Amino acid sequence: MMDYGLLKRGDPVRGQSSIVNHRPSMARAFTLMEVLMVVIITPILMVSLSGLFRSFLHDVPRTIRLAEQNSVVLIMLDQLGRDMDDAVGLPEQVGDTRADGSILLIRQEDAVLCYRFEEGRTRRTILSGRGTPSPTEERVWQARDAVVEWQPWMQEGRGCGVEVHSHLKQQVAGELRRKFRGSYVFYVRNSAEGGLVQ
Repeated sequence: MMDYGLLKRGDPVRGQSSIVNHRPSMARAFTLMEVLMVVIITPILMVSLSGLFRSFLHDVPRTIRLAEQNSVVLIMLDQLGRDMDDAVGLPEQVGDTRADGSILLIRQEDAVLCYRFEEGRTRRTILSGRGTPSPTEERVWQARDAVVEWQPWMQEGRGCGVEVHSHLKQQVAGELRRKFRGSYVFYVRNSAEGGLVQ
C-alpha cells in the first residue's frame, strides 16, 4: 500500500498542480486563429505565385524553342559567311533564276550558289549553267518562326557584300514580337573578277 503522506484534499500543492495542467480558453482560441490565418493566407500566396508557375509552364518552353530555332539560323549564317569568303561576285541572274528579296546568288570560282529564303526555311543549292538547282547538292535549314532578309551592297556597279537581317517571330497576347534580332554583313573576299553584276 502506498503512503500519500500528509497531503489531503484542499492541500495547496494539489491546487497548484491543477492550475498548471489547466489550459485557459484563450490558448484554444489562439490555435483556431492560427488555422484561420493559414486558411486565409494560403490562397493569397497561391494566387501571387501562379504567375511564376505559369511562366515555368508556358514561357520557359517557348523561349527554349526560340533559342533552338535561333541556333539553326546561326548555323545557316555561318555557312553563308563561309560561302561569301569564297565568293567572286554576286550575280543578278543565272539562267532562269533571278536574285530578288528572297533569292541570293553567290558566284564562286567553280559554282553558283543559290540561297532561297522562305518563311521558316532556307535552302542552299548549287545551280547549273541554266540556273536550275541540283537536287543532290541541296541543304535546308528549318526554323518555323525565322525571318531572314538580305540586301546586296553595291560599289561601282559591283556586288561587294551582303547585308543580312534575321529575327524570330513570337506571338504574345496577340502582339507580334521580334526576338533574337541580328544584323550581319558578309563581304566578297575574292573579287578576282571584281564581283561584276551580270
